[in-house]
Amino acid sequence: MFIINFNFVKPIEEVNNYTELHREYVSKQYKNGIFILGGPKDPRNGGIVIANSNSEKELCEILDNDPLIIEKVAEYSLTKFTPLLSITNLKFLLGESK
Repeated sequence: MFIINFNFVKPIEEVNNYTELHREYVSKQYKNGIFILGGPKDPRNGGIVIANSNSEKELCEILDNDPLIIEKVAEYSLTKFTPLLSITNLKFLLGESK
């Protein structure tokens, strides 16, 4: 799994021009089960997404096609981690049965 840390590199007014396209794009990744949780940071200078992927290459290909990245209004960094603990209704992420 990965934590994706989006940081805006342009003023929020410019980011807002691509926010709807970004949300449409990432909604497909949620439907595909790649992204499992995400949202804007507070203050709104970027966002955080938890991704269910074992392949950094695959994840970078997805992220590099995000409108925010294509339009160069945001950048991202990845942190790979192995989840070991969760609340009960997230146990499926640990490979445990319900």
